[in-house]
Formats: sequence, structure tokens, C-alpha cells
Amino acid sequence: MANLAFQAILATGHREMGEFQGPEKQAVYDVLFKDIDLPGFVDHPALVVLAAKNVDYEKNFITINAPPEAVEQSYDEVRNAGYFVWRVLPNPSDSWILQIHQIEGNKLKATGNVLGIHSRDLDGERAGVHDTFSVARVFILYSSSK
Repeated sequence: MANLAFQAILATGHREMGEFQGPEKQAVYDVLFKDIDLPGFVDHPALVVLAAKNVDYEKNFITINAPPEAVEQSYDEVRNAGYFVWRVLPNPSDSWILQIHQIEGNKLKATGNVLGIHSRDLDGERAGVHDTFSVARVFILYSSSK
């Protein structure tokens, strides 16, 4: 029998994405949370949960276990890939809005998962002026044997 478990990725604080958001006002287009282990993982559909605000563009996206070249690609280039890809849903307000996205089976593994959050421009490209938004409270809910 599988039980519901969760793994905190960004339990407190938040990350700013987009133009002039990094140290010394450098751009932050891609944030990768690496080495995510899921104790007792059982391969069933799972959920990624996050809060977001000030998301203006429709083609910012989340990846799980994407290859390294995904950070150079547009939403349209990655959206039909064999790994998990989903859009960060638009929320142009200053209020935090909870987003829940289903992860299909065979997209996660017991150890070493990588969750990416990617800011893109109005057309979903990695060129031009990128969307500036914030994410917080990132968790993965999954099935566990423990």
C-alpha cells in the first residue's frame, strides 16, 4: 500500500525570476533545485505545488528531470519532451496564488531529481525581455512505501 508523502523544495522564502533579479542586478532566467530525493518513492502520478505572483506571460515553465539544454530552450521547444514540463500559470497580481500541477508516472525517480523554474519572454523564448515573477512554497507530493 502506498502512502502520501511530500518533499519540501522551497519551504520558506521565495525566488525572484527574470530581469535584474539576481545578485548585482543580474538576470535570473532559470532556477534549478538539484538533488531532490523522495524517500520511499513509489512510481505513481504525483503533484508539484507552488505559489506564484506577478506572472504576466503565459510561457514561463516548470521542468522535472530535464536535460541541461532545457535552460537554453523555449517553452515550445520543451513542451512535448519526454520529461515533465508545465507552464507557470499567469497571475499578474501581487497576491500569492497556489498552483498545483500533476506529474505523470515515470517522470520522477527515488533520488537525484531536478526541478527547474524557467522565465521566458512574451513569446516563450529565451531572448528578449523576460517575465519578472516570484515563486515560493514549492513542494512535491508523491506516493511512498513508508
